[in-house]
Amino acid sequence: MKIGVFGAGSWGAALSMLLSGKGNTVYLWSNDPAEADKIRKTRRLVHKLPEFTVPKEIIVTHEASQFLEEADLLVVAVPSKVLPSFARSMARKIGGKPKIVVSATKGLEADSIATMSEILEEHWCSSPGPADRPIQGVVALSGPSHAEEVVREMPTAVVSAHPNRALACQVQEIFQTSRFRVYTNDDRRGVEIGAALKNVIAIAVGISDGLGFGDNARAALISRGLYELSIAGRALGAMPETFSGLSGLGDLVVTCTSRHSRNRRYGELIAKGYPPDEAEEEVGMVVEGVTTASVIPVLKKQYGLELPISEEVYSILFHRADPKTAVERLMLRERKPEI
Repeated sequence: MKIGVFGAGSWGAALSMLLSGKGNTVYLWSNDPAEADKIRKTRRLVHKLPEFTVPKEIIVTHEASQFLEEADLLVVAVPSKVLPSFARSMARKIGGKPKIVVSATKGLEADSIATMSEILEEHWCSSPGPADRPIQGVVALSGPSHAEEVVREMPTAVVSAHPNRALACQVQEIFQTSRFRVYTNDDRRGVEIGAALKNVIAIAVGISDGLGFGDNARAALISRGLYELSIAGRALGAMPETFSGLSGLGDLVVTCTSRHSRNRRYGELIAKGYPPDEAEEEVGMVVEGVTTASVIPVLKKQYGLELPISEEVYSILFHRADPKTAVERLMLRERKPEI
């Protein structure tokens, strides 16, 4: 197959390596010509996957025209905060042979609560453009899958999600390897909601760790965080059982506990007194949970949801609330049943 991967971050690069390793012709796209040129010459992503070399078989480019017409598959792994503008900018350029789109970005748009796949569909499948749009569908690929472990070919399991089972199965077959297992799920919206909101909980866990709290606090945040994911998902039309799967519980656990988790690391830095912008700069990569946290007030206002952990994270990040005071507010909330 000919495959174009949008986004030369750690996840885009990891998926490019996986797909290239299966014998596909893979193009890795960066929107920054200087970055693309540097990767092309050095075959390294110094600040993202410093220990690894990008195989020479992967074609690194900033010119999407090199693959858009003839690609069989497009993988989108750009940061969530730029995905809407990216989708708009590419909308009129996509043509050629029929192709599947895979959304590998985790996030929600603040105003509309739209998932990344829904934004891509809006701009690439139904917005004004060529009458012969070739997009067969947008499939979400998600789950507990740190790039650092995928490129090491460590066992990983993810979900290919789309209401059309045939499309989900096609993506399952394209990505499946002996070390990268892919399940299917028809609840694409639920898969994407879980994948996005768990990053906010991971920031909360990082804050807890940074304050010196222990395993009890971490376990409480993960379990009550899963409850918040579930009630938000139900309000947004997802299936409850989705959140006990890989894109819910699985992704939540790995993001809250892994040394590779940029969201947890970011929370630790916030607890140590870093301002939000400086904390993200110190992490050195995009922290998706920050963008997703901006959705929390909209969920509360539009759906009347009570998401206390996520609300406190929002207050800390956007209103500079004191982390220790936020913990006290959580612990001293009105007494109530667990469920």
